[in-house]
Amino acid sequence: MYTCTEPVEVMEAQAYLYWAYRSMAIQDTLQNLGLEEKEAKIYLALLELNEATVLEVARKARIKRPTCYVVLRSLEEKGFVSRVVKGNRTLFSPQHPKNLVVEAETNLKEIKEIVPQLESMLGKGEGKPRVMIYEGKEELDRAYDDSFIVGGENLYIGTIKLAMELFPRTFKKFQYKFPSAQAPFREIVDESKEGREYAEEVERRYGSKYRGIRFIPKELLPFESEIGIFGNNVVITSVKKEYFTVRIESEEIAQAFRVIFEMMWQSAKE
Repeated sequence: MYTCTEPVEVMEAQAYLYWAYRSMAIQDTLQNLGLEEKEAKIYLALLELNEATVLEVARKARIKRPTCYVVLRSLEEKGFVSRVVKGNRTLFSPQHPKNLVVEAETNLKEIKEIVPQLESMLGKGEGKPRVMIYEGKEELDRAYDDSFIVGGENLYIGTIKLAMELFPRTFKKFQYKFPSAQAPFREIVDESKEGREYAEEVERRYGSKYRGIRFIPKELLPFESEIGIFGNNVVITSVKKEYFTVRIESEEIAQAFRVIFEMMWQSAKE
């Protein structure tokens, strides 16, 4: 009797894709903590093995043994891995994941302590606009880092689908920054299915008191770009030929863009 196995195969494929997605997300987080790509791979492999030789870890992580040994030494120096000697065998064991939180909190506390000194060293310039360029898709998110520490209203203009593709790290960080009277958000996004779904999710998560979204027909958006305005900063991203972002730090230019935003806001749909 013939039995169709396609549904089972499909379910297995879906389970594998979900596992692969979660593994990539975890690896990205570890890299944000300061690990290199191979270090993150080997740490995750060691977590599954619990305790293993260099050869066993190398096989699990699919990395050459000599490279694996060098990376394990680096992880040991960073405190992610410890060495265990049993008889004539040298094994490696991963640090418990909860200890990573303690390490991160300690590092954050140390950074906060020196921030006032670093700020006192920051050059203020002579009133001239400061221009920074970020090239390559991986670097674009960095342009918005200061938006999480600068007070005042945040303004954005662009296409939601494109913005989520360009700034995944920034969107993730925005999940932890709730709008308030001191730091409200307003966005003008394209009138589209993605734009409407995004607006509904934002209202469900944050409400509408300090987070406003209006819509403009996609064909009326005068550019295939993303624009962000926060503090005295204007961030403009272009994707026409190559990925690049220009960030301009200037009170006068930021104010001019805020006026343009207000004009567009008045004509945009609710």
